[in-house]
Amino acid sequence: MADGVRYRDSTTLDELRSLAQAIRSLVLYVVENDLDEIDVSPGNNNSLPVAAIAEKFGISVDVLLEESAKRGLLKPFPIDVLVFCPKCRSTTFRVRFKCPSCGSVNVERNTLFSHVTCGYVGILEETIKDSRGKVLCPKCKQELVKEGQDWVKIGVNWKCRDCGSTFTYPKPYLECSSCGTRIDENAALYRQVNRYKVDKKIASDIYSQIFNKRVSEVLTSHGWTVTPASEIKSLSGIARSVSLVAERKGERVFVYNVFPREGDVEEARRNVLNAYGAALDESSKHLLLSVKTPSEVAKKPENIESIEGGTLDEVISKLREKLAKEKR
Repeated sequence: MADGVRYRDSTTLDELRSLAQAIRSLVLYVVENDLDEIDVSPGNNNSLPVAAIAEKFGISVDVLLEESAKRGLLKPFPIDVLVFCPKCRSTTFRVRFKCPSCGSVNVERNTLFSHVTCGYVGILEETIKDSRGKVLCPKCKQELVKEGQDWVKIGVNWKCRDCGSTFTYPKPYLECSSCGTRIDENAALYRQVNRYKVDKKIASDIYSQIFNKRVSEVLTSHGWTVTPASEIKSLSGIARSVSLVAERKGERVFVYNVFPREGDVEEARRNVLNAYGAALDESSKHLLLSVKTPSEVAKKPENIESIEGGTLDEVISKLREKLAKEKR
């Protein structure tokens, strides 16, 4: 999985293995759930399985998605640009202002204004309000209704109540609502957020490789010699598709790994019927392994066995049980 990709010299072999395992797990997830896209934007619960995969193999979600995109499995599409906490990656913050001199948050804003009606000049924040919450001019007690008409803003400055400094702009900082980390604009992660479209053909090709590899490993562990095969010629001379050929002590078994490639369930059912046809036309044993595809679609030939499940893990587990029983 890591062929053709450059990594820093500090990347260890174990890290490369973890990355390859994480990408394989992501392929299983997107194929078995027939996903068209992956949305990992903040607050999207659909991103949780992807995060769980990354955490399981000790890598970041960003690395998992970026490396999957390099392999063509995913295609990124920008959807937003957000500020992230550098510690916990949260995007929820409380905004604070602090004094640029001493760093205190005990600062106040003073807005200088003029009341056009009576000519009063003063600090807007120091004006009084009546019982209904209306802002009144301290001089003539008339309501300040609309800025630019009966009153105008002259300017704004800030003052620190602790050190007494005055300044034009306070120093803003963010406090993460999740972990409490305080950051300014220099420490914040300001990043593009992507939605990822799944390339179903590439995902299906990788899934098929994983399927064949895992089945081969199980059969080999029970003494079978396994070779890949794209097709076989049956007794009638008709070429039929097959995934693997397993042989042991003169016995031969044709293995069919079936799943909805690119989400096409009907094509997967046709592959099941292809396996049935091959079994009818070939006296050897046949083993049909299917994920998310019914294997009982018609009367089954006597020389074909089938194992089906909702996931590849489930099918592999049942295959192990079957081989363990035969060994007893």
